[in-house]
Amino acid sequence: MLSLPPALTAEHEVQESGNLFESAFAVLDTTGTYRYLLTRAWAPGPLVMFVMLNPSTADATADDPTMRRVTRFARSWGFGSLAVVNLFALRATDPAALETHPDPVGPATDAFLAATARQADRCVAAWGAHPAAARRAPTVTQMLRRSATRQYRPGLACLGLTKGGQPRHPLYLPATTTLTSYEENQTPGES
Repeated sequence: MLSLPPALTAEHEVQESGNLFESAFAVLDTTGTYRYLLTRAWAPGPLVMFVMLNPSTADATADDPTMRRVTRFARSWGFGSLAVVNLFALRATDPAALETHPDPVGPATDAFLAATARQADRCVAAWGAHPAAARRAPTVTQMLRRSATRQYRPGLACLGLTKGGQPRHPLYLPATTTLTSYEENQTPGES
């Protein structure tokens, strides 16, 4: 399971939830505007990190459709836990808000991305084709490469690419979708 430095969580709302079968953890800013991290753990075993566009409504006590989908993927691939981080930490059900909000990235997003990457056994790029993703992805991809330890043995993964070359978002993909190399599918200069 993921272990965060106290300095990262000291100024944020930390939510925890669990039952006999699963534990959950979320880190939000104190206003609920940003969600920096969301985790689920169901068994001992490796941790998979999904990097998506922006958080919606899921937290430590409730899943949304995307969280249910990535949990099913992670379980089917043999992982014991997952962590979801995002290019943008702004919580919004409509990604159009990323274009109008003064700070959609959020003040602590990069620190949570780096801390999670250092502990993940596999990192899956899954932010989809939104125009804001194409602008932020190069910065985040480089940060993941610098921060990563274990998961870069197999390299940055994805669930396939969009027509524009961005990693596909998991929500509407078939349950049989498998991981592929994100880095090997990139042309020079892309991220």
